[in-house]
Amino acid sequence: MARVRIVTDSSNGIPPDIVDEYGITVVPIQIQFGTESFKEGVDLPYGEFYRRLEEPVLPTTSQPAPGDFVNAYKSLVGECDEILSLHLSSKASGTCQSARLAAEMIDGVEIAIVDTQTASMGTGLLTIAAAEAAKEGKSSEEIIDLVMRGAEGTHVFVALPTLKYLRRSGRVPQVQAWVASLLSISPILTTHDGVVEAIERVRTFGASVRRMVELAAESCGGRAKRLVLMHANAPDEARALLDVIR
Repeated sequence: MARVRIVTDSSNGIPPDIVDEYGITVVPIQIQFGTESFKEGVDLPYGEFYRRLEEPVLPTTSQPAPGDFVNAYKSLVGECDEILSLHLSSKASGTCQSARLAAEMIDGVEIAIVDTQTASMGTGLLTIAAAEAAKEGKSSEEIIDLVMRGAEGTHVFVALPTLKYLRRSGRVPQVQAWVASLLSISPILTTHDGVVEAIERVRTFGASVRRMVELAAESCGGRAKRLVLMHANAPDEARALLDVIR
């Protein structure tokens, strides 16, 4: 039976304890603060990242370089027969392309790049499911089929308290984001066919969070197999929201 290992990138936010439990290899994305470059979670602790968000210079991010994937794949040669490398939508990032370039440079192991057509913990949930299946001894074909079927029923909803960081990322027009901020409009984002898009615009962040929960419940008919609540340096608010969801 072929041994399968799972690789992903840090953009999906899988908790370290789950990464360790399933032996997932995580390739860090790159974070740039001005002229300073860091690898997420490696040489820039998350606490330091959030502290620096208060400074005038906001960060930009980019996919891991092919060389980072080469190093990750090489580290698994001899430990497995096949590697499944799962990443966020190729319509939202160049990560899949970077991974494909790296895979072409590796001998001694079969590598398949899987475009999950989603992002953030949507990709994270699919990666965890793949790692569970690999641990159970499933073949790469079975795991890819599981991931593709799982992607159809995986939904991501995001409520944003501010458009400042999204505007800085260049993913929304400057004028549109500026006007929305003036009007205190809080968008709800999701992924559709691999593209991140705003599906609703709510007048306040509190209302946006409540609507986000409603949309999540509607998407699964109120019976989610797995539900993940992510936050950005807001643990108290996340715990309070979890109590509401329960």
